[in-house]
Amino acid sequence: MKKILCFFGALALILSSCSSDENGTDAVLPKTVSYKYSDSPEDNDFSTITYDGNKILSASYTASDKEVYTYTGDFITKIEDFAQEGNISSKNEITYEDGKVKIDVLTEIAPTVTYISKRVYTYNTNGTISFVNYSVDPTTKEETKKSDGVLTYINGNLIKKIETFDSYSYTKTYQYDAKNNPFKNVLGFNLLIDHETSASLNNVTKLTTLYKYGEDITTNIFNSVYQYNEKGYPTKQTQTDSSQDDEITEYTY
Repeated sequence: MKKILCFFGALALILSSCSSDENGTDAVLPKTVSYKYSDSPEDNDFSTITYDGNKILSASYTASDKEVYTYTGDFITKIEDFAQEGNISSKNEITYEDGKVKIDVLTEIAPTVTYISKRVYTYNTNGTISFVNYSVDPTTKEETKKSDGVLTYINGNLIKKIETFDSYSYTKTYQYDAKNNPFKNVLGFNLLIDHETSASLNNVTKLTTLYKYGEDITTNIFNSVYQYNEKGYPTKQTQTDSSQDDEITEYTY
């Protein structure tokens, strides 16, 4: 998946609550999103998003690539990413259990090789969500464990993610504003677990990532400043990293 699901935070069903404008015909929905990168302007992009009511159908990008969403009832069960040539380059297939995401399988398709990764979620009694990541052999379907971790939510926002691999681990901590996430009213987004931050209720103002390789520890920090419309939805986000490179994202509704 490209920019929409890679950009914001994630939300679990058990922690979400619907606001009055989420399911109505007048729900606020982002229609276009532009992306500008100060350190790599060649990657600047612009997307146009289409809906059926408040179900997202697709996001089409300037470079002619496209994301297509498939629903089963009110659940997003497939997200396909098509490259410029019209060929599918990746797809997420999502399985639910008791109204919550249980398994998320990502298939990445390159010209000469296919990569498959699988994530399985467990919902803990203390409110956290554990996960295990596997790589899947595309031919034999044999699964090999690659990492595991824990997600922590407060008030519908992902506030901490810990993931551990054989040789290193990392911890992400998130801080939020009190305003509306642009994709808050897109049906089914509030059920997607850990697709970074596009499904959160609010907007990330600070992301701190701590990497640990044995005794070596490094830290990356991203800060974001927003401009909002009269309804409290962001129209512009300026994100700055430790090297002072800016990423600017702008929304129209």
